[in-house]
Amino acid sequence: MKNTEITPYIVSIDEYKEKINGYTPNKAYEFHTMSAKMADIDFSKIIKNHKYKKVILLSGGSASGKTEYLYTYLTDENAIIYDGTLSTIEGAKIKIKKCLKNHKTVELHFIIPDDFKRAFAAFLNRDRKFDDIIFYQTHSGSRTVILWVAKNFPQISIKIIESSYKKEKMKYKISKFRNRNQLLEYIKKLQYNINDIIKKVVS
Repeated sequence: MKNTEITPYIVSIDEYKEKINGYTPNKAYEFHTMSAKMADIDFSKIIKNHKYKKVILLSGGSASGKTEYLYTYLTDENAIIYDGTLSTIEGAKIKIKKCLKNHKTVELHFIIPDDFKRAFAAFLNRDRKFDDIIFYQTHSGSRTVILWVAKNFPQISIKIIESSYKKEKMKYKISKFRNRNQLLEYIKKLQYNINDIIKKVVS
């Protein structure tokens, strides 16, 4: 039976956009920097003051299926959850160090699409509109970040989840690894720069 008393504390950059005067989904890009700053400020406060000891950082490019994964699999988590792309090393470093400084246990859940073309089509069809380059930057950047975390923070648990769209429904598959070295080698194979991803989308 589902435990209704457990409620994760979710910090979502997209939800902060809706709190900004003048926001409309078709101009989402114009509000992203401000909403990200608002989310980061609140996240810092929550990390210091919330009773939850576990933090889950979601990671992955735009339209990879992170938010749906969150509300499908993580609603029973007794944790603080940050819903973002985690696509820059500096941003990841700040969040992780704040978590560790405040004695939080950190998990990183990295969502990757099984098909860049499918994910890009979903990106184009979302209500929230961004320039195409954001898709490429976040998918490339989040892969760089996950490798950096795997190399530099052995105490952080990393889950790799592949998203796919079958029978008009998002599906998720968690990858299994024997040890950290096998995980690291797999992450190395996931590395793509922006041009690599553009080629996969347009080919």
